[in-house]
Amino acid sequence: MKDDVISKEVINYLYMSVCKTLKNVPFSNRYWVEQIMMGPAQYILEEYMDELQFTSKKPAAVCITFLNFLESKGFLISKDYQMEELGNDLLVHVKRDKCNYRKYCLQTPVEGLLFYCVRVGTFQAVLQKILGKSYSASMETDQCGVCHGKLSPAPNPIEEIVNRDGDVLKIAGRRAILLSKQTFASLLMSIKEHAPHTLKHVLYDAGYRSGALLARKTRDSHPDQEESLQVLLNEIKNIGWGRVELVSFNPSQGRASLRCYDSFQAAIVAEYGSFYRSPQVNCDFLRGLFAAFVSIVLNEEIICEEMNCQSVGGDYCEFLAMPLPKNLLGKEKPSDRRID
Repeated sequence: MKDDVISKEVINYLYMSVCKTLKNVPFSNRYWVEQIMMGPAQYILEEYMDELQFTSKKPAAVCITFLNFLESKGFLISKDYQMEELGNDLLVHVKRDKCNYRKYCLQTPVEGLLFYCVRVGTFQAVLQKILGKSYSASMETDQCGVCHGKLSPAPNPIEEIVNRDGDVLKIAGRRAILLSKQTFASLLMSIKEHAPHTLKHVLYDAGYRSGALLARKTRDSHPDQEESLQVLLNEIKNIGWGRVELVSFNPSQGRASLRCYDSFQAAIVAEYGSFYRSPQVNCDFLRGLFAAFVSIVLNEEIICEEMNCQSVGGDYCEFLAMPLPKNLLGKEKPSDRRID
């Protein structure tokens, strides 16, 4: 069968266009890229299930059966893909120049677009349909141009933390609303006017409560502690609170160092001035948020301090999360306690 070059190029350009659009979509756009990559295989399975003969329940055999079907339709050459099972993981190897999606793979990093391997997305969809299990996936390419994919059973289906249910926006399964910077600033000004002495603790407590909700939802889907924390930090960017970099993370010591660029609280201070009487770091909401993240991920009492802030001339806001000193357990203020 003649190789349909134009059609395959159109498919590559279509995926590039999707990723270019989703790059600018707020919330967890990587989740939606994953769902899009799984979608075509899901439709193919529904339409051609009668032609597909899945005789084995082993992940490698299931994926090879699907590859053989695509080869019978002239879409690829099945033997270009090497499959092996390593424990519960499925490893996939393919030379990039043999993949139909190489143009998409090569161009997305050049344009700084979101990237998700189309082929591992296909395997995720097939395994989910045939085995009834959810798989997480990753892909790396070595210096020789060979792509190495890994699919691992996910303990729980990976869900979007932020999504819509009809007309209702939800975060971690609960209704959410979008607040402008001006609206949030007006709340702070009201607290400052009526109860200025509570402002610091109120912000920390509010940050902790909202962070705990997100962290519990994420921890259930991402059991690896560092991965779970990184997913949570990515959510901060997706919902517009700032871009957070995990500088260091030591689970055994219960410590994490974080940097936040373009903190929304620092931006509020830049426009409205500090809400505190004396010059000091201002991101107490984020401080509480990060304390909750690390506490829930590590299942340990964690506090968080802001060491430097963009609002007082720093290049970024710097946070240090650490275990609550044992001599303070049961003695610290309620607003600074972990909330179960």
